[in-house]
Amino acid sequence: MFDFSFSEFVLCVIVFVIFVNPKKIPEFGRMLGRVLKKTNTLFFDVKEEIYREETFKKLKKIEKEIFSKNEK
Repeated sequence: MFDFSFSEFVLCVIVFVIFVNPKKIPEFGRMLGRVLKKTNTLFFDVKEEIYREETFKKLKKIEKEIFSKNEK
């Protein structure tokens, strides 16, 4: 997905250390971890909701078919 060479990665780390105080890197890592966890949970919830909606639509379609056959 991301095509980083080793030298680009080292440059990113150096820039990160320059702009972020080294004493705050663990705090930044924890914050980044929390954000990624919340994002992952959000995407999982959205995916689950879409699946429920699709299942509900399929069940409604089956219900209509059953009732239409019973009315005949």
